[in-house]
Amino acid sequence: MIYLCMCIILLIVVIPMIVVFLKCPQTMECSGEWIGVRKKCFYFSSDTKNWTASEQFCLSQGSELAHVDTQEDMEFLRRHAGTFMHWIGLNRKQGESWKWTNGTIFNPWFEISGNGSFAFLNADGVHSSRGFIDIKWICSKPQF
Repeated sequence: MIYLCMCIILLIVVIPMIVVFLKCPQTMECSGEWIGVRKKCFYFSSDTKNWTASEQFCLSQGSELAHVDTQEDMEFLRRHAGTFMHWIGLNRKQGESWKWTNGTIFNPWFEISGNGSFAFLNADGVHSSRGFIDIKWICSKPQF
């Protein structure tokens, strides 16, 4: 009888609690120098590197050069970048479309000026370069 009561309590109380816990997304706060904005963590470097070395740094941190998915993200990044130039995760091969570092083709919802193959952002917008200059960079990763 006691065993039956314990089983009923288990079914009524504990199992629903486990189900609720498993359905709730596990959040990870942005740590250290990372800034959390709209479900993403961003890292603004203080160092400078070329585009390829910047991408390698981001990968070493479990992130990518920044993907800019919304106008709100763009406004935040431009404000935070200020007058400094920062590499972001867009590049292209000659004669091809712009792609994000994860291989997704860029849907041109913002303009990229210049004829280079690697994109950078500053307060004026997004521009392109050949990728050889050493400038700051922005990494991004999901906050969850």
